[in-house]
Amino acid sequence: MANPERTVIIAGGSVTGLALANMLERVGIRYFVLEANDEIAPQVGACIGLQANGLRILDQLGCADDILSLVDMPLRDCFLRDTDGSAIVHYWDFYEMIIKRYGYPITFIDRQMLLQALYNNLESKDSVLTGRRVQSVTKMDDAVEIVTSKGEVFRGDILIGADGIYSGVRKEMWRLGNELSPGYFPVDEWSGKVFPLPSNLPGLHSYFVISGPGGRVYWFLFDRLPVPLFGRDIPTYTKTDEEALAQQHLSDAITTSVCFGQLYEARTKSVLTPLHEYVFQRWHFGRIMTLGDATHKFAPSTGQGGNAAIVSAAALMNRLTSSDFTWSDSDVNAAFSSTQEERIKRVSDLVTVAHLSQQRDAMATPLLGVMARTLPRFLDVEIFLDVSFWKLTDSTRLKMLPMLVREHTIPFKDELPAEPLPLPWLPAALGLLFQGALYRLSSSLLPPLEAPVSFNGAPLRQRYCGIEPVDKILSIMVSVFGVVVAGNNLAAKTQLLCFAPLLLSTALDWTIQSHRVGRRWLPTSFPSVFGAMYQLLGIGKIAPLYHLISVVEDVFYQSLSAVSGQRFPREVASALIPAVTLGYILPTALMLCPFENKDTWQKFVALWQPFPIYVGLLTAGLSRLSRKGEATGAADQKRPQEKQREVKATQSTLRSVYMVGTAAATLFHLWAMYGIWSSSELSVTGVFGELCTLLSGSQASNPGDNIFRFFQRDMLLNAASVLAHSIYRIVHLRSSGYITTREAATASLVTCVAQPVIGPAAAHVGFCGWREEIFMRVGRRMSPQT
Repeated sequence: MANPERTVIIAGGSVTGLALANMLERVGIRYFVLEANDEIAPQVGACIGLQANGLRILDQLGCADDILSLVDMPLRDCFLRDTDGSAIVHYWDFYEMIIKRYGYPITFIDRQMLLQALYNNLESKDSVLTGRRVQSVTKMDDAVEIVTSKGEVFRGDILIGADGIYSGVRKEMWRLGNELSPGYFPVDEWSGKVFPLPSNLPGLHSYFVISGPGGRVYWFLFDRLPVPLFGRDIPTYTKTDEEALAQQHLSDAITTSVCFGQLYEARTKSVLTPLHEYVFQRWHFGRIMTLGDATHKFAPSTGQGGNAAIVSAAALMNRLTSSDFTWSDSDVNAAFSSTQEERIKRVSDLVTVAHLSQQRDAMATPLLGVMARTLPRFLDVEIFLDVSFWKLTDSTRLKMLPMLVREHTIPFKDELPAEPLPLPWLPAALGLLFQGALYRLSSSLLPPLEAPVSFNGAPLRQRYCGIEPVDKILSIMVSVFGVVVAGNNLAAKTQLLCFAPLLLSTALDWTIQSHRVGRRWLPTSFPSVFGAMYQLLGIGKIAPLYHLISVVEDVFYQSLSAVSGQRFPREVASALIPAVTLGYILPTALMLCPFENKDTWQKFVALWQPFPIYVGLLTAGLSRLSRKGEATGAADQKRPQEKQREVKATQSTLRSVYMVGTAAATLFHLWAMYGIWSSSELSVTGVFGELCTLLSGSQASNPGDNIFRFFQRDMLLNAASVLAHSIYRIVHLRSSGYITTREAATASLVTCVAQPVIGPAAAHVGFCGWREEIFMRVGRRMSPQT
């Protein structure tokens, strides 16, 4: 327990100040809040947005439920609208989707309501003193002395400036710093600025309209200045300025039936204010530190200002309550420095994101205008939420207080098994490098083949489905495969038998990935398209292309770094086994059967060619039938226990698919290798080829041998691409904090060693199963039932 004689002085009864007071009270540290206003919750300021990163800390303080109970009209619908008021996109059940992902909603309330809730949550209300503005600060030995506007003197171990944009504490801190340590604060530290758009261009403004408690409507009109303004050049606006700006926009469409003039006419209060955007580079000096708006200020477009202030206060509290903190000058400086180090890059990123969001919403450039109007129409809602709210999870919590677990699907950073690595670009760089190299190599190793004119001596069938272009392609494919399946080359037949499980594992992986929630409508969510391509060009060429695109998707949408993005529908899991059996295993068995009637055999070889399309269509069709069998809306009406049972059933089905697939592929590989080793006609190099020959790009003089060599190279490149992508996935899991460094090293080693031991197909399926277990493990950390 911290020493109760220690005292923290908080200047400012702001969200930051009162949140910090609640934190200090919880751990028994004495505090005084000095608020300049005569009321602790004055009716000033606009609304404030609360999101998961702030609400989970308020939950630890015991006041989140009281705050959320104020919301009688949740944000259930989210519209992105064009300048004419028409909806670009409409997201239904927005409120429920956010809660499902993060455990907490996004809500907007009066700033006064939040201040009152934080104040009401305090037991020692006598420690909150109003009408006390900080006038001067004096640095003492092991203490700070503050004189208020009433002439009162307060002495504390540390002083926290939570007194807003025009912070008096920050002013005094700079004065002391310049007097006692010249050069400590940069000369241009006062560098907050308002970012402009040219005011003479039409349409370069935006609106943000949201509902609040008691039928309130909060609205923001953002309009840009002609030039950037800095520091003391930033103006103070009057009511006349406000009314003049409003008059310019009265006819602006908010929806197709509501214009801005109606909102402005119905207002209860309004104010015109500049939007400050800044992050100061020095947050502390001696025993003084600034937090919240006194340190960092965002554009309100992302609603992160108040949340970031609460998180910064929590980061400081974690230092003040650490076991080795002693309140000495060196410890105080270390605590302040580490708090700033933890938060400064984070809040700088948030300022940038808010600014770019404002630019996008205002359609500041023609390109941004096109993007704002078109991209949302094509983005799946899960991808939209990933892109818009990734900032919520990279946060902190109060380490000294218990965390109430509210079920959610996106892990916060502190819920991960390991600290995410500081180089998020490293996995993507490795993935792009290896897959790009393999794709380039495939171009030289897999040239077009010379198709035979017969099916192993039998007349080549020319008609299959009656569509001439398709029949022509199938006839060529049948003639090529006929060299292997109907020929007398035992090594070629054995190689195809070993290749078949790898084709299956690849198709299975791609099919599963395409149905994950976070992959909808991305290029890789159409595995049948890639399947048709690799049947025509060789999977050794298309697998690197697919994996390269997958890496790019991860970079842009972070779909690998969220458990939510890996969620898998129950009905799809149930459809996998019949889809793979009917779509791949059965056609493969029929193709490999030695029919005496060569015409019949050619039909089954042709039947096998579109197997990726079969698997994709069967999976989609069977899952849709299963979904239709469930009553409309039944999924939303299920109790949490029923939903949890469904999740476990889905996980059990996937686990069975991976276990059976790994076991079957392993047994098949061992059987094939035993056949090779025990045969006097076969050898490993004879079946799979010599590596030097395969990589040399040399061609055989015999067309039949050339086809065999193509199959060998196709399998080698496929296996190499799958292995490289598996290593990329492992590195990405470690980079995201989902596994520890030791687990990553072990998984990489096992994946590589398993290639020759149990075969590339078994190693691939086994790896996918292990990866699924990792997602399940992280998911269990976010469920109160486990």
